[in-house]
Amino acid sequence: MDEGWATIGEWLISPMIDNTIVDEYGIAPTGNSSGEKDDTPIVTLTTALKGIGSFTNSYPKPGLGYLFIKDYLGDELFTKALHNYIKLWNGKHPMPYDFFYSMNAGAGKNLDWFWKRWFFEDGVTDMAIKSVNKVNEGFAITIENKSNKPLPIDLTISYDDGSIGKVHHTIGVWESGNKAFVSTVKTNKKITKVVMGSSHVPDKNRNDNTFVVN
Repeated sequence: MDEGWATIGEWLISPMIDNTIVDEYGIAPTGNSSGEKDDTPIVTLTTALKGIGSFTNSYPKPGLGYLFIKDYLGDELFTKALHNYIKLWNGKHPMPYDFFYSMNAGAGKNLDWFWKRWFFEDGVTDMAIKSVNKVNEGFAITIENKSNKPLPIDLTISYDDGSIGKVHHTIGVWESGNKAFVSTVKTNKKITKVVMGSSHVPDKNRNDNTFVVN
């Protein structure tokens, strides 16, 4: 609730100062250590934290939680929810539950499905591209989520004419707890390759994030 906000602040403000900056602070360690012995839920007593978990639980993991909710709600609704939290708890001593409840109320949405999985549960941050198939109006790209952690999906799509396309899906695609999601790309062109990943999405195994279409 302290350093997590400092971290997301750095991620967002750095490119405003210099648009060539890509601040990936803590992303790789978060992905690489997920599911390991020192990786514990964010809501863990500080005295119980060990090794890399002392860093990831304090800085990037909560920062990512706030970033993903901002992406999911959109800037306007996220700001409204955050201002509700600030108004209610300014000058007081909020606990994590106070933040979660204030954001739910301010957004007018029950976000418990995300708070529970991201802040309270264990899980490996890892996704994979399972298949890319031709369908009537284009292509169907199947993404597998290997754990319970909701992660945004960013796809870079290469076409046979040399052009590049970008597709983004928020954490909302995992809200129901599904383990697979199909992204449908409407196009008359042929897809040659799909690469999944972003500078702010941790992924433990990136070897299955590229799919070459034969």
